[in-house]
Amino acid sequence: MNFSYRPAVTDAERDEPFHRMRREGLLGCAMYAFAEPTLDDWRRVTARGLLLRCEDASGRLAACGLFTPWRGTVLEFDFTTFRESAALAPTMAAGGFAWIFRETACSGIAGICPVPNRHAWRLAGACGFRVLGRLPGACFYARKGRFVDGVLVILSRAEWTARARHAHNQGGTMGFGGGMSSKPSVPEVTPAPKQEVAKPVTEAATAARQNQRDKAAKAAGIGGAITTSPLARARSEERKTLLGQ
Repeated sequence: MNFSYRPAVTDAERDEPFHRMRREGLLGCAMYAFAEPTLDDWRRVTARGLLLRCEDASGRLAACGLFTPWRGTVLEFDFTTFRESAALAPTMAAGGFAWIFRETACSGIAGICPVPNRHAWRLAGACGFRVLGRLPGACFYARKGRFVDGVLVILSRAEWTARARHAHNQGGTMGFGGGMSSKPSVPEVTPAPKQEVAKPVTEAATAARQNQRDKAAKAAGIGGAITTSPLARARSEERKTLLGQ
């Protein structure tokens, strides 16, 4: 199936994805940070970025992607597909990424997926995103009423170009390994190392240890044998060290 892409321009074009997501019960997944997302919430969030519409051959909305400036020339993305075309999500997302890299100066596309949102994980993995790391408590998940871990993923322009070149050399279309049936590996959070607690050392124990060191040095005959400063060398010019014997 062929898809076309264009930015939403009018209010009606920008609002259409919200109304459709609400009808299909997808708002809880697409806008997971809101307990009860409203149209005003949608408008406020989408106003900060470029809302890209994915349409089928008849011009009907099939999916949408929100690309928001993040840092430098990197864009953060959110991509939503509707129920009837969910199986084509990787293909539609790939077309959206191709449009972004072709039409903008974007150097990379990043996303933060909440760990509990397995649909976002499957889409990111199917589209070739790399996992950069797991961010503890990065995403507020309204369904759980608390912050949950998020996983940072990235797709750079260089990686995208390399994949496109490889697909062209193979005489096929862009392939995205993993598909919608696989689940990308979610990195575990590395536990913080236990803080070392210094045990108190008594004065008597310190003196005993130093006494043992002095006895060992005397027995080995190395007391003052290795000089480490000009003054020490001047005072012992005639004395050979163990290193000089």
